[in-house]
Amino acid sequence: MFYYKGAFRETDNVIYFKSDISLAANDVVIFGEKKYFIQSVEKEFLLLQRVGSIVFVSV
Repeated sequence: MFYYKGAFRETDNVIYFKSDISLAANDVVIFGEKKYFIQSVEKEFLLLQRVGSIVFVSV
């Protein structure tokens, strides 16, 4: 289990969450109907950017 702290550029909003897999820069995380692009990862701290919609996903 991986525990993360995510923040948004130019805001004081912080979210805490856990994941079964390790996350990396350029991944997308989805919380309910909200989607976030991971701009960078530093240890367990993620810099997030809100995304409107996802058009294409590949694995």
